[in-house]
Amino acid sequence: MGITSINEVFELLKDDIKSVEDELLKNLDSEVQMVNEVASYVFKSGGKRLRPVFLILSSKLSGYEGNRSIVISGVVEYIHTATLLHDDVIDGAMYRRGKKAANRVFGNDITVLCGDFLYSRAFVNLVKDGDPEVQMILANAAKTMSEGEVFQLVKTANFDLTMEDYLKIIFSKTAILFSSCCEIGAVLSKSDKDKRENLREYGRLIGLAFQMSDDILDYLGDENKTGKKPGTDLKEGKMTLPLLLLRDLIDDKEKKNLKEIILKEDPSEDDLIYIIGLMKKHNIKEKAEQFVDSYIEKAKEKLQIFPNSTYKEALIYLSEYVIKRDR
Repeated sequence: MGITSINEVFELLKDDIKSVEDELLKNLDSEVQMVNEVASYVFKSGGKRLRPVFLILSSKLSGYEGNRSIVISGVVEYIHTATLLHDDVIDGAMYRRGKKAANRVFGNDITVLCGDFLYSRAFVNLVKDGDPEVQMILANAAKTMSEGEVFQLVKTANFDLTMEDYLKIIFSKTAILFSSCCEIGAVLSKSDKDKRENLREYGRLIGLAFQMSDDILDYLGDENKTGKKPGTDLKEGKMTLPLLLLRDLIDDKEKKNLKEIILKEDPSEDDLIYIIGLMKKHNIKEKAEQFVDSYIEKAKEKLQIFPNSTYKEALIYLSEYVIKRDR
């Protein structure tokens, strides 16, 4: 039958995920208590730990059986969480994972500095691990993610954003870390060049699909399931996949109205309702999901180089989960 639910994936990696959680909390050892308090608040807010899941599955798929995948998963989750803390400050976020965002609880200054602490903690642990290849992969990922943040800010409220630039933004902000996790799995097992390249590309495609799915949910998801108010990206002036597809389909009058809304300093609830109405009229959800599906199918092809195993089944299921999830 294979793996048919996300719960089965987490059950498969239950002990590994518990070890990653222990690793995350064990290393919050700042002499400044406020740093530990903020970091604990964030990590105890939950999260699926998807990036560690991809790293651990990729390493097991490739035949690795050691403990380094746990340590490096902790590093990856520190890097990811640091970017979330910085993102929430930049975006003025109210909530994260159903709880008040850290910046709303502790203030912007402390939140940014705690993000910096997590970055530095990540690289201390990476140096202790001592693998130059892994260090280079994650250092490059951190650099790319920072560049992606700046590039996205430069492109804010840009109605003429190209699909190429959109994909560059979401690769830099999201897909690079998924790609790095999967590649590291191959590095840990000392896999050959082809398997390493395939896992890196699998992670890139899944990361792009993951972010595009998030962008679809922002307009067309069920608020009761996502836990987020729709239209966050609109408020932040972000041109994402649903808007790009809509822009290229509508007539001149609708395009003029859409552009006026995108360029507004503070779009209203009525503006959001108008855009969602246009998206439903033009079947944007279906078109966007078809677009994402093409990435998922390419990602699954990259796994064919590996022999059949439960870990391969889990990665194939996760490919499909990306588009099926509702939050």
